[in-house]
This record gives sequence, C-alpha cells and structure tokens, in this order.
Amino acid sequence: MRRLASTLLLLLPLLVSLAAGAQSIELEDLHLVSWNDVPGAIPSFAGPVSAAILMAWHGDHGYRELLEDRNGDGRIDEADTVLLALEFADPMGSLDGPVWDPRLVDTIAVYVADRYPETFELLVYDPSFPEEYADHMGRPFRPTDYPGISIVLLEEPSHSAYTEHLEQMRPGVVGIGFEPDPNQFSVSRSAVLAEEPDGWPVDLANTDQDAFGPSRVLETLLREDGRWAFEVGGWIPFETFIVLVPIRVAESEPNGERFPEDDPGGDPGDPGDPGDPGDPGDPGDPGDPGDPGPTALPNLWVTDMTGCWSWSNDTREHVIATVTGIVHNGGQATASNVWALVMANGVSKTVSVGTLAAGAQKTVSATLDLGSIDTMLWPAQTSITADPSNLITEADETNNSTNSAFPQSATCH
Repeated sequence: MRRLASTLLLLLPLLVSLAAGAQSIELEDLHLVSWNDVPGAIPSFAGPVSAAILMAWHGDHGYRELLEDRNGDGRIDEADTVLLALEFADPMGSLDGPVWDPRLVDTIAVYVADRYPETFELLVYDPSFPEEYADHMGRPFRPTDYPGISIVLLEEPSHSAYTEHLEQMRPGVVGIGFEPDPNQFSVSRSAVLAEEPDGWPVDLANTDQDAFGPSRVLETLLREDGRWAFEVGGWIPFETFIVLVPIRVAESEPNGERFPEDDPGGDPGDPGDPGDPGDPGDPGDPGDPGDPGPTALPNLWVTDMTGCWSWSNDTREHVIATVTGIVHNGGQATASNVWALVMANGVSKTVSVGTLAAGAQKTVSATLDLGSIDTMLWPAQTSITADPSNLITEADETNNSTNSAFPQSATCH
C-alpha cells in the first residue's frame, strides 16, 4: 500500500506554488453549519456539528459513505450534515453536558473505521490526550482499541500544523479553550500565508452563532505567545486539532491513485487526442470513453480561460481578479477528488473541481486579491492548472496547465 510519506511528497508542487505567492488557502465548499441549525440543540452540539462537517468534507471528496443522503431528498448537502450531527450527539454526550475531546475522537474513530476500515489515520494534536481520555472515558487510552483506523498522537497544535493540512486540502476540528475547561469546537477553513502585525489571519467554520455572531465564517487571527492561540474576544489557547487523513483511496471510487502492489501494470493504451489545451476556444475532442478497462486512465486539461477585475469592497482600493476556466477529462476513466490551482500575477488559490467522469467537464472560478492598483502589472498574467499536486495518475501528465492574460480594460460586469 502507498505509504503516507509518498502521498506527502506528491503534494510538494502544491505547497511550493501556494507559498511562492504567499497567498490564501480556502476550502470554499466546506459545509457551513452551526449548532443553531440543529433542531432542539444546545451549545454543546458544536462538537457533533464540527465532526459532521469533517465527515461531509471527506464524503464530498471521494468517501461518500461518510455522508450520505440521510433525509431522502435526492441531494447531499448541509441538511444531511445536520442530521449526522444529531446522530453524533448521543455518543459524544452532548445532551448530558459539554463534549470532551476523547468523546469526539472516539465517535469519529468508530464511525469512520466502520465505513472505511484501514483507510484513514486520525491525527490528534494534543500530547495530554491520554490523561484526558482516562479521566473522561474511564479506561486507559489504547490505540489498539480502535481496529480499522490508526489514531496518532502528535505535539501541541500550531499554525504550521493548521496550514499544512489546509495546503493538502484537509480541514480539521479545532478545539479552543482554557484547561481544565472543555473546549469550544469549530473547523479550520482558510489561512492567509502572510503574517500581519497581530498574527496570522485564518477563518473557521462558525459552529456557534450565539457565541461568535451570525456569520457562517468566523474570521480571526492565530498567534504564538508561549503557545498558539486564536483571537476570539481575547486570546484563547489552541488546545487540540483533530485531522482525518486518507491513507488509501476508497475502494468504491471508480478511479484514483493506485497503490503499487495493486497496479496491474501494462500499457494504458492511447487516451486519444485532447486537442490543443492552450487554445481557449477549442476544448478538444475527449473521444468516446467507451469501456475503460482495467488500465484506463483519465486525462485532464483546461480551456476557455477568461479574466476580469473589479475594485475591493472596502477603502483599500485593491484589484480583485476573477479567473474562470473549464477543466476537462478527455481520458477513459473517471478522475476523483480533482483540484485546480488558479493564479493571477503570482497570487493563487486552490479550488475543488470534484469528480469528473470520462468525457465530462466543469467550470472553475476563483477571486484573487492582487493588491493595490498602483502596484499592478498589466496585462495580468493568469493560469489554471488541473491536479497541481499530480495526485491523479493520468494518460498525459504534461497538458494540465493553460496560461492566459487580461488587460486593464477587462473589468468585471
């Protein structure tokens, strides 16, 4: 089976491209749910809601059984996340009082291992977790008590851990609070990779609209002063960080990275001619996907790039670029968990494309803050790269990027 270290090495191109622009990482399609959305809930439901948001993310990105259509309306959305939070409330003890970290970890581990055994690691950034586990679970912490999932204890949570997982498109449950009190839980959503005088800008999924205001997104700062803390009406310690990490592709996925010992080898065959990926007017001929066969592969490229700009909605008079393009899969197999890196003048953002069946296409778009008009370089140079981290084995790995530009006259309407 492919080891986790190998997967991290594959992600290095994404880390470099994001760091080079020193820009933001944002999980735009993270489900934004608060305990206030859960019928009959109380503030302690922020823990179950945070865990359900985590399941929804991985459900939307290749592990469908972690969040299914629970209300039978034919869609999988925030309403199903709310119902999953209700299911989590009982094992986490939300109705009896505050949720403690061990209950949250225990519930996630059991739920995930039951649906995807030997598929995930559950990382717990909290060196005091074993003591807390013994206090609140009434037994010593033994990872072997959780067959089917590897629970890994790590150092204190930090800004580097927070951003590292976002760079790899993984949200985590954030626990903030003062010992020995229980934590307030939310979910990591974004980070700006440039420090400001008061700290590092980040935002979280707001799981408690009574405590943190009506916005679905809690914009805050993260800084270190002896230990890492969030600015939430005062500096509150970053007590725990719980991250679910896939270590192999779900067996139910029609395509994805094969593990070396699972690779049947052989000649993947001719994927067909994708056309000219640099010509925005010609998406190419993806051909007839036909019978994908055991060695069929996807083939991703980008066409129809456009760009425009508008003023920021504040007094800074920054240039806000909107870059749009179409990601195609002209190969002979489905591409799952596809991401695209959108860039303008060195400023970048990674967006989720999702699953692309053979012959399918999806439009992707991102807004990027290019800074002051006085420092702008025109025309603005843009690009979109499909699968920037080379996580998907393709028939042709050389045609994933398309470059373009837009002039100062191209204002958004």
